[in-house]
Amino acid sequence: MSESGSEATKADKKREYNRNAQRVFRQRRKEHLSKLEAAQREASTSQNDEVERLRRENFALAQENESLKAAYGSQSSSPGPSISPTEVRGSPAGYITYATAQTPFAPTVGTPFMPTTMSMALSSSIPTPLSSTPLSSTTTDPSSLVVVVPNNIREIRRSLHNMFAPLLDIPVISNPQTHLATLAALAPTLPNVLKPTHVQLTTPHHAYIDMIPSPLLRDRLIAVGPEHANSFLTEVCTIACDIEDTGQMTIWGEDWLNEFSWEFSAPVLERWRGWLLTLEWGQRANFWRRQRGAAILHGYD
Repeated sequence: MSESGSEATKADKKREYNRNAQRVFRQRRKEHLSKLEAAQREASTSQNDEVERLRRENFALAQENESLKAAYGSQSSSPGPSISPTEVRGSPAGYITYATAQTPFAPTVGTPFMPTTMSMALSSSIPTPLSSTPLSSTTTDPSSLVVVVPNNIREIRRSLHNMFAPLLDIPVISNPQTHLATLAALAPTLPNVLKPTHVQLTTPHHAYIDMIPSPLLRDRLIAVGPEHANSFLTEVCTIACDIEDTGQMTIWGEDWLNEFSWEFSAPVLERWRGWLLTLEWGQRANFWRRQRGAAILHGYD
């Protein structure tokens, strides 16, 4: 009997031990879940506070921008952004001159930018070199010549990175919704051509796409998927990405928000034509190639 009682006592102790262990486990699990919930609430509150701070900051910047426009609007005939890269002109060797082209290019998509309109905008802002030689038979009338120089893409990129600084610190892959919310909050402060489209505000994508001053090109980059978009960004898009400049794209004149002033190189157009870079990009490239006397690219007429 004593042996049987001892076994019973051991069993009771074991059951009591198990009950205590289970109670401690439940208590610890409850405390752990409470800590996780508190941390999640704190992170959510912090995120909401940050978005709200950005909204207030953007609202203040928008008001300041409107005040500057009102104060200095009479000094500029262009509705372009208040940020303008300084000392963006190339060397005289990079100058080209043009008048009205024999076959003027009219973009089929977006706002049409005709050469004569661009000439009026650029004639007062770009200095004429001491001497220049027309590179096209269409530029023989000195009274109609306008000097156009390649813009400094590094300065443009620096300006764009300053505009979109709040986006560049957000890890898009792990926080896509934060990126979209911040982009929406940033929209009122951006020039019209950089304001996000519906596709940008509803589809996760790389932040560098937001910095391309072409709404249609941004939407196409998002549509082709991250693999093709990343290839284009890292191989071609020197205006947004700090990559080696091998002439992938040239921006003529100071109006860098104007798509008409962009010229993609022949290799870029050959690789990306049709499914990403549509017909008008080749037509724009041929316009600029004609002005400097370069051979035109076939297949874009």
